[in-house]
Amino acid sequence: MNGKKIFLLFLAIIVAGVLLASSTWRQWNDNQKTLLERTGPILPIAEFNHGAMVDDVEFSPSNQDIIASVGDDNNIKIWNTNNPSTLTKTLHDNEETLVSLDFLNNGELLLCKGLHRKMILCDASSWERIILPQEQYCWDAEISPSADYLANVYSQRLELWDIRNPNEITEITEITEIHHTKYANSMRCADFSPNGKWLAIGFENGDIKFWDLEQKQFIKTLSVPHESHEHLKDIIFSPDGRWIAAAEHSSLSLWDVQQSRRVKLLEDTYIGFLRDVKFSPDGRYIGIKTQDKMNRYTIWSLPEVQIYHEGSGRYVTDLAFSPDGKILAISDAGEVTLLSIENLTPIALLQGKGFLGGAMELSFSQDGSMLAGGGYGGVLRLWDIGKLNER
Repeated sequence: MNGKKIFLLFLAIIVAGVLLASSTWRQWNDNQKTLLERTGPILPIAEFNHGAMVDDVEFSPSNQDIIASVGDDNNIKIWNTNNPSTLTKTLHDNEETLVSLDFLNNGELLLCKGLHRKMILCDASSWERIILPQEQYCWDAEISPSADYLANVYSQRLELWDIRNPNEITEITEITEIHHTKYANSMRCADFSPNGKWLAIGFENGDIKFWDLEQKQFIKTLSVPHESHEHLKDIIFSPDGRWIAAAEHSSLSLWDVQQSRRVKLLEDTYIGFLRDVKFSPDGRYIGIKTQDKMNRYTIWSLPEVQIYHEGSGRYVTDLAFSPDGKILAISDAGEVTLLSIENLTPIALLQGKGFLGGAMELSFSQDGSMLAGGGYGGVLRLWDIGKLNER
């Protein structure tokens, strides 16, 4: 009898502890929301009418008054934040579905990539288009960070072009790799290292090989188990060059390039191309937005490769790290939430007018004082977050 009483008492203590912890968490969460509600949301200082769903937005690193947006209308639009009502330039492509933007060579060039890997490269001073040598049905295409080289990936070959002089683009080399295994282990994707010295080439079976641009030869291979058939789709270097994220058919892996170590971050989920995977600029975190029914996002800490933070229960559309790595921005249709990376507490809510006041895509300015969010209703919003420390 005494043993039964002790067991029941022990069980009651556990239940009480769980209820107390749950109540404390709910109270903390409600207090955070209340705090944000008391301070009120930050409203945009400017709104730009792109005219179609905005798929990507980027600040120029050399002039943060300049913002580029690309939308479902296949228009690339250039804006000056000092004059939101007037477009600086519009670029259009009738042959490709345009999806992503990136400024290269310290803002001297603007690159827009299409869904089928076609690339549009523009001079950011004149906004004149630079014609690139690309065939149809390219698996992937990448330009080095300093815009020295273009890599075109086809099934059984890779073309490497010198594009430093737009008037004299020349082919440097052609890499061919054919493996006589059970199936042709064709090339699928590529990415340049941040310092521009290496070109990583991803193969269908999950292997990644590194081509040294100076030595003009393969110098390293990251190999998956021979029995594994990952159907690799996309790879991306971290800003410090130590890590490579690899999107496979239904999983996401992270490679430590130095130690040739591979960790599977996600399985049985859909990532697609790596637009939903973000490394923090300081290399301490990797954030992943999954495209599944859970609507969740996960932040992993590096180099431990451990889950640091998870969020779900809302339709997360994008996440972005501030340039100093201290703030995480998370967007949905209604609002953008800024979190402190250090203690994972909300700092501020950003909202535009109306029910769809959030964003589909996010981008911080180079100095972190501005956040641009584009998406619903074709509206591109600009928030001033430089005064957050004063609140």
